[in-house]
Amino acid sequence: MPAFARPKRPVPQYVALAVLFLITAIYQYNNIHFRQPNWFGEAPAYRPFVVLPASRVSHKPAGSVGFLTPDAHQAGMTYDDIVVAINGRPLTGKAVYGEEMNKTAPGGVLGVTVRRYEHASDKSRAAGVESGQVTNGARVETSLRIARPLSDAHFASNFLQTFIVVIMPCLVVLLGLWVASVRPRDPRAWLVLAATSVYGVLFYPGAEFWPAGVRECAEGLRASLTASLPIWLFLFGIYFPERFSAESRWSAVTHWKWMVVLPLGFLSMWVGITSAVNMDSYDFAARHLLMPGSLFDFGGILGYLAVVAAFLFLAAKYFLAASPDSRRRLRILFLGLLIGLGPYYFTELLSRIGHYSFEQEHQHTAWITYMLIFLFPVALAYVIVVHRAMDVRLVLRQGLQYALARNGIFVIQALMAGIASYAAFRLASDSSNRVVKLMIVVGSVGLMFGLRRAGNRLRSWVDRRFFREAYNAEQVLSELSDQVRTMVEPQSLLETVVARVSETLHVPRMAVLLNQGNPFRPVYAVGFEGLQDFEIPSNSATVQLLKREKEPLRVYLDDTDSWVYSDSSEAERAQLVRLHPELLLPLSVRDKLLGFITLGPKLSEEPFTGSDLRLLKSVASQTGLALENAQLMAAITEEVAQRERLNREVEIAREVQERLFPQELPPIEGLDYFGACRPALGVGGDYYDFLALSGGELGIAIGDVSGKGIGAALLMASLQASLRAEALRTPDELAPVVSNVNRLVYQSSTSNRYATFFYAQYQPRTRELTYVNAGHNPPMLFRRSGAEWQVTRLTAGGTVVGLLESFPYQQEKIQMQVGDLLIAFTDGISEAMNPADEEWGEERLAEAVKTCATCSAHEMLEHLMQSADAFAAGAKQHDDMTLVVLKVV
Repeated sequence: MPAFARPKRPVPQYVALAVLFLITAIYQYNNIHFRQPNWFGEAPAYRPFVVLPASRVSHKPAGSVGFLTPDAHQAGMTYDDIVVAINGRPLTGKAVYGEEMNKTAPGGVLGVTVRRYEHASDKSRAAGVESGQVTNGARVETSLRIARPLSDAHFASNFLQTFIVVIMPCLVVLLGLWVASVRPRDPRAWLVLAATSVYGVLFYPGAEFWPAGVRECAEGLRASLTASLPIWLFLFGIYFPERFSAESRWSAVTHWKWMVVLPLGFLSMWVGITSAVNMDSYDFAARHLLMPGSLFDFGGILGYLAVVAAFLFLAAKYFLAASPDSRRRLRILFLGLLIGLGPYYFTELLSRIGHYSFEQEHQHTAWITYMLIFLFPVALAYVIVVHRAMDVRLVLRQGLQYALARNGIFVIQALMAGIASYAAFRLASDSSNRVVKLMIVVGSVGLMFGLRRAGNRLRSWVDRRFFREAYNAEQVLSELSDQVRTMVEPQSLLETVVARVSETLHVPRMAVLLNQGNPFRPVYAVGFEGLQDFEIPSNSATVQLLKREKEPLRVYLDDTDSWVYSDSSEAERAQLVRLHPELLLPLSVRDKLLGFITLGPKLSEEPFTGSDLRLLKSVASQTGLALENAQLMAAITEEVAQRERLNREVEIAREVQERLFPQELPPIEGLDYFGACRPALGVGGDYYDFLALSGGELGIAIGDVSGKGIGAALLMASLQASLRAEALRTPDELAPVVSNVNRLVYQSSTSNRYATFFYAQYQPRTRELTYVNAGHNPPMLFRRSGAEWQVTRLTAGGTVVGLLESFPYQQEKIQMQVGDLLIAFTDGISEAMNPADEEWGEERLAEAVKTCATCSAHEMLEHLMQSADAFAAGAKQHDDMTLVVLKVV
């Protein structure tokens, strides 16, 4: 792909514009030529009256007088006359009047034959009586001679008419053509052109005086466009300056817009064809093309409803608009439409209801209405140019330079090709040698290819010089939207987005601001220096507007009516000025504003187009998602690292805790014992211990600290240290030992921490077991009595340790016999649960002990653990499991 691809040109649109411009030029030339004859030198006399065609609008027969000049009034003509013939030629169509007038030079005589309408108005009848031509409404035929050239003084007195009927329509049409030429791919531009084209033909031009062929086309075009004005106003209300929201309550109306547009479009074409035929044949138009009365009434009602709907759409969009800029544009358009076209349609409605000509009865009021008509295109131009409704405010410096430079290359290339062709032709003609002629032809062909290649390279240089897009912007930014989805490193993501957007649209200044706690601060920027202290608070007008609209936000620092001046503070504007922004692009995810991108002006100084906004919005949306994913990924990575650290710390704690359990079992004569602990987590709060005491005694301890995890493990370590200190100091009495342990645990733990605790001492010489049970699950003493087993639970003692600061514990002594089994356990053993949430229970524990009575202590402990696991059937261990087995042998 070449470094700088040639931008696609909207050739079909420009061809259509050229055709429309040609049609407009022909129409307006004839309009000016026959309306203002002195502008073009010698011309026909000014028409003294206007004749009406066969139509449902006037409610009068074809040939009726529609407008009279003072000359016609003085000659005795009235508004109730029907013109029958001109210069003796029957008035079969409007063209007859025009052709006869064109034959009459200024100062000549025009013969007019009229028939007085029998239902003449009082005003016309009075004028007729004065001239002696009308008596009680009878039919009268008369021949009048009227001809008067329009003097220069008359031109001066009609300057206002010239301005309204000629100058303003031309300016309005030029406005529409200019907008469409600047924005040829924007449907809204063609909608503006259609609406302004109606203004160019809104006033009757007197096309019957124009040359044959042109007059029929002009009259059909004028009538069709004028009748179509409600269509363009209706669509204008829906689509301009932005499309009506489909989520609003009016969406049903916009969905059925074709039920309005299609019938009105059909009726407009019918009116145009009828008007064109009226030019040559009143009779044919009246017989075959005159619209039925019911259809005419339906079209009129539908047209008025379409105009009312246009008002309603603009008003609704104004109240639903979130942006102050949008509301300001809509307010100007609504007022321009209301003041400009409201009186016009009101007078039209009165004329239809009253079956009379408002222009005839109230000429001065009618001219005021015509003057007000142009307020709407003036408001439209103001919104487009000043308030940038369509981005047509191009800076001519770069745009004109680029156009001249690039198109100049085509001119130079064509001139050089012409010169080379001419030189080759002359050289070939002068030479008689065929070989030389062939060489000249081949050389000229090669020169043509060389000129083409050189022209392409030169155009590429011009593209780079004048900052045009290097590639197709739509393709580049679409690819960027797909690319950022897979990026998870925030800095690389932002650098890629800024670089590609800056390169594609040639925006030299861009900055990305992200929410850094409370204020938004720059995290990446190009084209700036000294933004280290830049910040915009989260409660600023800029941030709040971006949160609310979630759309690209234009910044007009040169417009005092913009939101920058109406909503933001002076300090905030001063900060924004430092960025020189033209566009703010929000990086949003759902209702959360992660940050925004500021884009300065393009190098070409062209504004950001609607296509740019759509593509940039897509890029920003994907960037926001990728940025949130990157932040989530960073948070997950940090969490994983933290979890790994915690797991390592738990592993160390588990290793430490394992060292706290007995590593070696002191040998005790006549006693087989074993203990084990299996935490539910990495570390646990269960505790067991075997202490070698003086006199050969064995201390047996088991406990269960409330809770699990590190906290329980720390309290378990404190319990072990307290027990060993107290047991070695006062080995004879167990109750004081447990009391002191209770006090020490109470002092070293919080109020919600405690432990169940069982402590016993075994004397191997006498086989006596002294114990204190501090709220622990009572250990079970199994003793065989014949074929049966007797189970004794060791319950004597008191409450749990660590809950109360002091408590008087009781100790108890029992005599052990050969074959006795002592099983001490925590609730993790007895309360082991299966998937059905059923507990194993102490009864099943006792049965498992009886089935393995002949086993060693170690074997029995493994058997009991396996039995509990078999009952759990794979269910998750929910508590620490600790077991101590003593067997007298």
